[in-house]
Amino acid sequence: MFGFLSMMDNYEDRKVANYSDEKSGLIVDTCAVTDSDEPFETGICHPNYNDGKWVIVEMYSSKEKAQEGHEKWVKIMTAKKLPANLKDVSTCELVKLSRLLDSSEPA
Repeated sequence: MFGFLSMMDNYEDRKVANYSDEKSGLIVDTCAVTDSDEPFETGICHPNYNDGKWVIVEMYSSKEKAQEGHEKWVKIMTAKKLPANLKDVSTCELVKLSRLLDSSEPA
């Protein structure tokens, strides 16, 4: 459950690719992770989605697939028409717990 701790302070070692556009507020980041079902993932941060918080849009089994996926998502997110929504596919234990807490009703 605490696989994310091994990712602290080593982003440059884990980074596959990163694209950012300050004007639009877009960040597309692809990196190695230790807290999910797959070893690589692409996350998108954009003011139009998830209140500007990260959305994990795709996960990959290899660095090569992660690089290809990153390039695909940069094209999608820099197109003239943005997607209507982004689906979060994260399998991170903290995200799963957060979803569970968000969906539970108060006692």
